[in-house]
Order: sequence, then structure tokens, then C-alpha cells
Amino acid sequence: MSNDQFEDKDVKVLDDEKSLLLDHDYDGIKELDNPLPMWWLWTFFGAIIFSFIYFIHYHLDGGGMSLNEQIAQGAQKIDKMRADARANRKTLPEDEFIKLASDSSLVEKGKVVYGTYCASCHGPDGGGLIGPNLTDNFWKMNDVSMGSIASVVRSGIAGTGMPPWEAVLDNEQVQNVTIYIRSIQGSSPTNPKAPEGKEVSL
Repeated sequence: MSNDQFEDKDVKVLDDEKSLLLDHDYDGIKELDNPLPMWWLWTFFGAIIFSFIYFIHYHLDGGGMSLNEQIAQGAQKIDKMRADARANRKTLPEDEFIKLASDSSLVEKGKVVYGTYCASCHGPDGGGLIGPNLTDNFWKMNDVSMGSIASVVRSGIAGTGMPPWEAVLDNEQVQNVTIYIRSIQGSSPTNPKAPEGKEVSL
């Protein structure tokens, strides 16, 4: 292939490449001095400068919080939320719970809360998954009143997979999900979990 074939192409052949040759070579291969684009160089140098500022700010007492300090601050916020929830929580008397249970709008609100926070363990229809079946008459709790159910939702059960939700759910959400749980008593879930605990009368 002759050099004439390259004359009309976009490739520009330099007449004098010796001025661009670097001094070093490797196995007879020499390198042209083709500098990097300025935008790339400024990005590179900017990243180096930023890394020094970041290191000073977060690791040399420049005012930034370390990862451990951020975790500790987050834990303090959670503890405060739990303390506030305990201070503001209110369990209704059973007769008031029973009156509220007749309100279908509250049952629907409780169903939304249940689907968001409870269904992953107790099943979408209450039939039980990791957690127990909530639709039968077999309970591990001695007291199965709605007030007791609300207390379990808030505080959880130590030594089991039931966590406390008091830092996540407010009073109204706890009351509504309790009403919903009671409303599905005696229903027929698709794949109910085997009974756990002792049989109680509701």
C-alpha cells in the first residue's frame, strides 16, 4: 500500500516528528510527546487537591465527623426517638378499643400499616411466615386483649424475632394496626402456619 493512499484521509502526518520525540526509548521504540488534554489534567490535579482537603477535614480534626462519630450521632437520634415515643405512647382502655374496631376506616388504615411493617414476618393475610399465624386462636401471650397486642407492637418480645416498633409507629398507627390484627381473627389465610402457643378465647 503506497503512501499516496493516505493523502486524502483525515490523518495528518507531521513533517518533523523529531521535535516531539522523548529522550527515552525501550527496545528501540520511541515515544512522542503527546500531552494530555487540559481538562483531564485539571480534573486530575483537582482530585489531588480535594483529597488533601478531605483528609484534613475528616481525619485531622478539621471539623468533619468521622464514620464512627456519624454512627454514634445516629444512635443518639434513635435513642431519643425511642424515649420520646415511650413518653408519648398511650394504650387505650379495652372498651375504647372495641368501639374503634367498628370503624371500617380505621381498619383500612391499620391494614396499610400492617402491609408496610408486619406482612414480611406474619404474611400478607396474617397466616404467618417467620412470625406466628395471627388469624387463629393459638397465642403465646397470656393476655390477648387489644391493649396487650398494642403493647407487643410497641415494645416487641425479648428473645424472639418480634422487634419493638415504638420508634417507628406513632400512637394512631399502633392503635389502627392493633384493630386490624383483631379484625382478621378467624379468617382463612391461603397457607396458614401451624398453631403456636396455647388456645385462647377471643
